[in-house]
Amino acid sequence: MKEYAAAALARQFPTREQFDAFYSLLTDEQKDELLRVGSYYLFLVKQGDWHVDVDNSNPVVDYITNSFKLVSLFSLIESMSGERHQDFYDWLQCHPDKVFPIPDRAALEVLHEQYKSTFGSIRRCVAFFERLAPSRQAELLKVVTFNQQPAKSIKHVAQFLYNLRSKFVHEGEFVLDLASLPVMSQHKNAITMTSLSMDTLLEIFEEGVVAQFRHPT
Repeated sequence: MKEYAAAALARQFPTREQFDAFYSLLTDEQKDELLRVGSYYLFLVKQGDWHVDVDNSNPVVDYITNSFKLVSLFSLIESMSGERHQDFYDWLQCHPDKVFPIPDRAALEVLHEQYKSTFGSIRRCVAFFERLAPSRQAELLKVVTFNQQPAKSIKHVAQFLYNLRSKFVHEGEFVLDLASLPVMSQHKNAITMTSLSMDTLLEIFEEGVVAQFRHPT
């Protein structure tokens, strides 16, 4: 598995000696986790194209394989968080005196937003992107625009990418926004322009993995 992890993160460590030096500084628990994440990433995402065997179709269709890769990426990001998963209903049950009764749908929506910002999956994903180098974060703010305006924060970008993942998982909507050319689309009430390829996103993920192991929280 160490060979797989080294191959997965080869762009971050130009020589094998550099990877081995990084690996040697980790605790035994961290080493096990790096081997897990690295090998899963290599097979599921980096070298894990989704192949189809259909007449008159290419064996690899970019928007199909990108959809599955994005789901796998966010699954790995969530799995690296040390926080135990807690669904929305369990979260509500932990605060019965402050929550119940819930008077209406609007109040429920407010509670759901509080849950997402304090304990939901998206919070763990935002934290991952916030570990990126400032220069990389600044780059990401420019590659996704909303109504011709750059993203307001790295959180905004992370939420946008997570929502693309969720649209595919829950509604079967393919991820079309990650491509080699800029893509214009509409999400909620915003016209978005995305200039982010899957390969660039993979490189960003690799940087985030290294950052997380260098500065664990």
